[in-house]
Order: sequence, then structure tokens, then C-alpha cells
Amino acid sequence: MGIVTNRYTGSDGGTTTSSNLTVQEIDGVPTVSGVTTIRVSNGTLTDNGGGVVTLTTGGGGGTLTVSDGVTAVGSVVNLTFTSGATVTSGGVGIANVSISGGTIGGSVSSSEIPYGTAANTIGGDTDFTYDDTTDTLSVPNIDFGTGSTHQLTSTTVGGATGASFTLDTFDGTAYRSVKYFVQITNTTTNEYQASELLAIHNGSNLYITAFANVYTGANLLGSFTASYGVGIGTLTFVPSAPLNTFNVKIAKIMTGL
Repeated sequence: MGIVTNRYTGSDGGTTTSSNLTVQEIDGVPTVSGVTTIRVSNGTLTDNGGGVVTLTTGGGGGTLTVSDGVTAVGSVVNLTFTSGATVTSGGVGIANVSISGGTIGGSVSSSEIPYGTAANTIGGDTDFTYDDTTDTLSVPNIDFGTGSTHQLTSTTVGGATGASFTLDTFDGTAYRSVKYFVQITNTTTNEYQASELLAIHNGSNLYITAFANVYTGANLLGSFTASYGVGIGTLTFVPSAPLNTFNVKIAKIMTGL
């Protein structure tokens, strides 16, 4: 862009000088020199008069377009991600992606348990329960290691009575030994007993020992016996008061063959 002065008499016969327009962002980057023309998108430049213009860029209430390479969806308000979807950075201006509230849906393989679509639920398996208030996940059993090498599970026997009754059975073709924690309640006398037991079998017999007993009454509420047959190990409780009624809760850790 050139500026040409009027021509005067005298030693100065008139000069021609040049001046460059420099465009830069507020932070100085990028800087563009030697500019004679600035081109902007339609509808973003306003002539205010008096040599003043307003240039509008970004943040103008544009729409979000989502594309999977095949289809594009404009004016998107909600994004739904299905199984296998990935989110990657699109370049400058995209810092991260966060998902809050609502639910996450999609197909899930049979080996996975998805979070449910409502509070206090786990989808895919009704045996799973989750308490949002206490942040507690309840599961029927847990496998540790590869396959069934170790398993943590529990059983409950309620309202039992008699000379003896079965507390638990386990698959002896999958597990060699079991550690039991047994809590017994005599609902007739309101007495309690806690016992720790170890059991192991050799394919023919089940051997068991009670190495810890704690009870609230004058005597033990009962003792334990064990048996093995047709690949099944059985734990039996023999109450000291057969006519009383008992509730029994068991937690056990089983170790594979």
C-alpha cells in the first residue's frame, strides 16, 4: 500500500513511501506482515463506518457436528457412545471429554458387567447390587487369579433345627481346600457363636478342624462334622440344643485343585 505526496517546488521533488499493515493476535502470535487484504467468512465482518470494522470470530453459537467418516450429524446436543467407540483429540481447542450424569449405554460382551441405567443397579446380572448411599458393591462370588484357582463366596442357612443340618457344600472336583468363617445365631436363646474352620479332601475323605471358636453363652452352640462323596464336600453343624432354632451365615475362601 503506497502513499504519494503532493509535488512541491524546491529541493524536494516529492517522494513516495510505503507502509505495511501488520495483523496479529493479542498475544502476538501469529503475526502477519505486509497485509493488503484481509478476507473473512461471510457474515463475520461489520462495517461500523469511519474506517472502523468489527470482526466476529468463534463463540458465535455455532453447531456441533459429529462424523464417523460416513455420516455427519449437525446441531448435536447429546452424544451417545456405543460399544467400541473412541474419543480422540481434534486438535487445538479440544482439551478433554467428560461425561457426567445420565447413563452410558451400548452392547456389552458376556464377560463384562455394565453399570445399570438407574441408581443402585448393575446391569447384566441381577445377582449384582450396588448401594449408592454407602458406595457398596455386593456380588455373589469373586474369582481370584486364573479360572477357579481361588473363590470367595458366602451362604446363609435360616431357621434350621434338628440333631444336625447341612451348612455348606462345595465342588470337590474344582476345589481342594476351604477356609470357613461361620457365624451362628441361636434365635431361641439369643446366643451367638463365631468359628473358623479349615477343610481339605483327598478325593475320598474330607478332613476338617475348628481352630478358633468364640461364643457368648456358657457353652458352644454346637460342633462341626464333614463328609465327602461323589465329588461333593459337605459341612454339617451338630447343635448342642437340637430343639432350638438356628440362623447361620458363612463366608468361605476356596482354593482350586
